Amino acid sequence: MEEDRSMTSWRRLLPLVAAGTLLVAACGGGASPSPSSAPPASTAPGSETPSIEPVADVCSNPPKADGTTLTFSSYGGAYQEAQRKGWLEPYAALTGVTFQESEDSSNATIKAQVEGGQVTWDIVDVGNDFGLDAHADLLEPLDYTKIPKDEILDGFAGTYRVADITYGVVLGYNTEKTAGVPEGWADFFDTSKFPGKRGFWDYSAGGIFEFALLADGVAPADLYPLDLDRATAKLDTIKDDIVFWASGAESQDLLGKGEVAMAMIWNGRAYSAKHIDNKPVEIQWNGQIVTADYFVVPKGTPNKDAAMDFIAWASCKENNAAPSKYIPYGPTNKNATADPSTAADLSVSNINETSAYFDDAWVVENAQLLEDAYQEWKTR
Repeated sequence: MEEDRSMTSWRRLLPLVAAGTLLVAACGGGASPSPSSAPPASTAPGSETPSIEPVADVCSNPPKADGTTLTFSSYGGAYQEAQRKGWLEPYAALTGVTFQESEDSSNATIKAQVEGGQVTWDIVDVGNDFGLDAHADLLEPLDYTKIPKDEILDGFAGTYRVADITYGVVLGYNTEKTAGVPEGWADFFDTSKFPGKRGFWDYSAGGIFEFALLADGVAPADLYPLDLDRATAKLDTIKDDIVFWASGAESQDLLGKGEVAMAMIWNGRAYSAKHIDNKPVEIQWNGQIVTADYFVVPKGTPNKDAAMDFIAWASCKENNAAPSKYIPYGPTNKNATADPSTAADLSVSNINETSAYFDDAWVVENAQLLEDAYQEWKTR
């Protein structure tokens, strides 16, 4: 049974924000919430699995696994490079595991592998729209005798998924293509005030409808259930100026090169455009959607136990924040501390009253409705 579907309120965040002020101040930053404190839960599923104290040694001395090959699938680019440096390479050195990698994480591929009886992925990084009870036939229940469930942010550890990073879907803009600073999604949709093309992820459940509604004046707390007629009407106002992107790397490239003046983009990709590609890109944090990615294990993998060992190790407080050295995505272990070099650029360090949150359960239950509305809008 799914957990409470209501989005976590700003009020629930207040004690976390207050506690985080000290951490960021100590790091020399000016943002208020702590990068290691909990963003509002994206209505993750509940778990009936009892929380059992994990084996302590897994955090510092994971089981040796010489000769084992694990296939790790994620989203490529700067993000997967951070996961590789922060998790895969250190874990391989500790255990003898060999990692094969795919940069094509896809819910549809997991489904095809499991239903076809040809499971080749062992550990998959998925978005907030996968890993709920609706996907039970496709996933192995996680082993919370190994994974430190009690240390994971509240609401982010479910029967079939555990969050590995937090991030924000944000408004990125190219400073050479915008005259002034856009204040939020209303400005994104105002091509008279801010001329130029707009970048959107070509995916019905990725946030395009939510951002249209925010631009049209819907309060973050009132987004769900999504008013799809209102959202598509708002999207019609800039339809001729939209450029769709299909991957994080593409969004980073489009915005960095100025092929779009503004884009819906993952905060780590905007950060990489500015700090790695040295492009004139900035983030407007107003109206960001705070969310998470999750580890799942496809049902039928022959390496289930080894996959659980890795997830347990990566979830430990000692290891969970390691990718934040390379990209501003936050840890999900309550006791982990993000790297000071990226603390001010984390999504959770920039939460305010305009921040919004996906209702994961609603999105999953209405996936076909969203896709139908999206395709009808694109083709009309």
